Amino acid sequence: MKELLFLRHAKSSWEWSVEDRNRPLQPKGIKAIIAVAQHWKKDFQAFEMIVSSPANRALHTATIIAREIGFPLSQVSIKETLYSFNSKDVLRQIKQLDDRFSKIILVGHNPAFTYAADYLSVKPTPELKTADWISLTFAQSLWANVANGQAIYGSKKEALKQQ
Repeated sequence: MKELLFLRHAKSSWEWSVEDRNRPLQPKGIKAIIAVAQHWKKDFQAFEMIVSSPANRALHTATIIAREIGFPLSQVSIKETLYSFNSKDVLRQIKQLDDRFSKIILVGHNPAFTYAADYLSVKPTPELKTADWISLTFAQSLWANVANGQAIYGSKKEALKQQ
């Protein structure tokens, strides 16, 4: 059995004149991802690996999650292929995940994450807003074969209400 959590990066800033991959998080994005991490801390702690896009906003989101849940940074990796807005690239990356790990968090971008999650799910999934997540549980034991996942959705709005 495999479990994959798609976490869209937190709200980024357009204030700076930098390339897209270098855009930082907004303060309200940082607050939101901290709330998400704290609200679902026990759920997130069950994962074995975090794999992030190299974009500043995604990597910052991944490191905040890791810090807030007490996750070792040695279990956070960066994959260039997750810096994509195309779901086919994300699906290709999923097929190549290390089968030694059964529960992996991916941190990246839309629309790729929403479309990939929807493609892998038995039922239609909602659009991922910033700092939202969808977790899919699969009966398959190899990442290359995952399909027909059972989805659970978490929104930053739910986490922020609890503060």
